[in-house]
Amino acid sequence: MKKWLILMIACLLTLAACGNTSTDKKSGTADSSSKVNYKLDNGKTIKIPKQPKRIVLMGASYTGNLLDLGVKPVGVDAYAFQSDILKPKLDGVVQLGAGDVEKIVELKPDLIISFDTDKNNAKYAKIAPTIPVNYAKHGYLEIHEELGKILGKEKEAKAFVDQWKEKTAQDGKEIKAKIGADKTVAIYQIFQKKIYVYGDNWGRGSEIIYQAFGLNMPEAVTKDVKPTGWKEISAEQIGKYSGDILMISSDTGKISNSIVESNVWKNLDAVKNNHVIQYDSEDFWFNDPISLEYQRDVLKKELLKVAE
Repeated sequence: MKKWLILMIACLLTLAACGNTSTDKKSGTADSSSKVNYKLDNGKTIKIPKQPKRIVLMGASYTGNLLDLGVKPVGVDAYAFQSDILKPKLDGVVQLGAGDVEKIVELKPDLIISFDTDKNNAKYAKIAPTIPVNYAKHGYLEIHEELGKILGKEKEAKAFVDQWKEKTAQDGKEIKAKIGADKTVAIYQIFQKKIYVYGDNWGRGSEIIYQAFGLNMPEAVTKDVKPTGWKEISAEQIGKYSGDILMISSDTGKISNSIVESNVWKNLDAVKNNHVIQYDSEDFWFNDPISLEYQRDVLKKELLKVAE
C-alpha cells in the first residue's frame, strides 16, 4: 500500500513539473510577442517593443510629442532643455549630448529614437532598437500620429490631430477676416551673422502660420524655400522674400542692430507699416503639441494686433 502511495505521489510531482514547463514555454512565447515589426524611413524593418517603457530620445524635436502622449523619456538630447515650454516638464530626465553612448547604456533603454543624420545610430542600435527618423519626410501632424503608433498611443495621437485641425481652422478664419485673406507672411530667424527664411514645416511657427492658419507665403518663398524647408539669405535679400507681415525670431528675442539699422530693412513695407512680429526663437523651434499650443496662442494674438 505504501509503495502504491509513493508511486502516486511521484507521478503527481512529475505531472506538476510538466505543467510548469508548459507554462514557462507559453510565458516565453508571450515575451516574444511583445515585440512588433516596424518599418523605418529607409525601408528596413526592425523589431521594437510593442509598448516601450524606457525611451531615450536623441531626436529632441519629438520631446513634446512623447510628453503629450503621456510618455516621459528617460533621457533626451540637451537641445530640448533650451525650450522654456518643455524644460519644466523634463524634471528627472537625463540630459544627453551627441555621442553620449555610455550614458545611454546606463539608462538601459528599450527603444531609442534619433534622427537619420545622427552619426552614432550604429552605436545606438547595439544598445537598443533604434528608430532613425528622416525629419523632412514627415509633416508635423503626421509624425505625431506615427509616434503614437510607436508608443501604442494611436487613439490619443489622432485625437490631438483632429482637435488641432478644428481649432486652428477657426483661428485662420478669424485672422484672415481681420488682416485680409490675401496678405502674405514671411518667417525669418536672425543669428549673429546669418539670416534664414523658412517654409511651412521647419518650426519657428511655420506650421501654424502656413498649414494650420492657412496664411499665404510670399511667392519667392514658395518657389525657393518651401521645397527645401529653409534657406540662408544675405541681408540684401530680405526684401526679396519679404511679405506684408514679417515674423522675426532671434536667440535674444530682439533683432540685431545691424539689420534693424540697414536701409534695406527700413524700406520694407512691413516695417514701415509696423507689421513686424518679434519673438524668442527657442520657444518656437519645435512643432510638438505642447509647443504648438503655446505658439498658437501667441501668434493669433500678435496677428490680430497687426490688424488693429
